[in-house]
Amino acid sequence: MSTTETKPAVDPQQQADQEAVLRHAFQGQPLDPEILRRVDERADRVTEEVRRIHGIIDDDTLNQILRDARDES
Repeated sequence: MSTTETKPAVDPQQQADQEAVLRHAFQGQPLDPEILRRVDERADRVTEEVRRIHGIIDDDTLNQILRDARDES
């Protein structure tokens, strides 16, 4: 029996929120406050996870990382 890795399915709520944000950004459609709340909560969780793993990066260091990444591509 072989073991295979599978990617988790995209959360339908997250997908719908993402599409609503894109419609808001590119078509000017209003964004429901509940969607904004969920998106903000997810962004906060991601930010905390990045800080937990990498610590806080000051602006000068971040700008240098971005410049280096741009120059490598």
